[in-house]
Amino acid sequence: MAYDFKLMVKVATLYYKDGLTQDEISKKIKVSKYQVNRILKRALEAGIVQITINDSMSGISDLEEKLEKTFNLKRAIVIDNLGLSDKELKVKMGQAAARYLMEIIKNHDVIGIAWGTTVNEVINHLPNKINKDVEVVQVTGGIHQLALNLNCQDIARRLADKFDKEPHLIYAPAIVDSKNLRDLLLREQSIRDTFKYFKSISIALVGIGAISKKMTSSLVETGSINENELKKLKNQYAVGDIFSHFIDINGKIIDKSIDNKMITISTDDILRIPYLIGVAGGESKAEAIMGAIRGKYINILITDNKAACKLLKMNF
Repeated sequence: MAYDFKLMVKVATLYYKDGLTQDEISKKIKVSKYQVNRILKRALEAGIVQITINDSMSGISDLEEKLEKTFNLKRAIVIDNLGLSDKELKVKMGQAAARYLMEIIKNHDVIGIAWGTTVNEVINHLPNKINKDVEVVQVTGGIHQLALNLNCQDIARRLADKFDKEPHLIYAPAIVDSKNLRDLLLREQSIRDTFKYFKSISIALVGIGAISKKMTSSLVETGSINENELKKLKNQYAVGDIFSHFIDINGKIIDKSIDNKMITISTDDILRIPYLIGVAGGESKAEAIMGAIRGKYINILITDNKAACKLLKMNF
């Protein structure tokens, strides 16, 4: 049915500009509600009404889609980093990761939690109480010389408290003096009990440390890794660490003599976790993030546009 041009303009104005409902328009101009609906559709088809979606974040959305497709990620969330300080960026990534966690957490999940300043921000931005029945498991040993609220045990406790649960903790350092000592500690009953949960983890949350000219992994900064070990790692092209495993840009675990002293979740257990959430941003972390992606130690990435752009350039 053809409609008068002026009638289409009038109905479209009442609906889109004046905010009247179709029922109100029907009564006002004395036509049926069905006719109002048909007139509005015809106004769209005739170009009288043109709908524009103003997506101010379209560039960010494009980056997220490119990251997901390029690296076969389950999800990429990119923060728009326009002059943010390191602290501000961590806060924004923490907020984004907390929102994502709330989307996916379900009853009977087992959540593996690592440590670090960015992971700490994720915990800070979760609700105080979450009505889900989950288990919380610490996946790496402790780090010395960190602020109390940044150590592994405290982060795991604070996360578990949100679910009104007791966490499964590892009462041991991230790295010990020898493989023999590590093997001995892993026989200790409380550590064995925690490690048993690793095979049941459904969601893991982890930060990514970097070894670059601008940044040094917290494992190095805290003295867990000494200067000689750091030199060895650099000689083998280490780009960073994830779950306390040092990796190169292709995700290969490097320097077994160091890795064999780490008290942490094994790579086999990491790779069977369905949701591996890595939170890290900034250009200087791009190589470490790339290694984590290529090694398949993360399949969900929360980062910023600077790291995202560098990752995409590095892949070509």
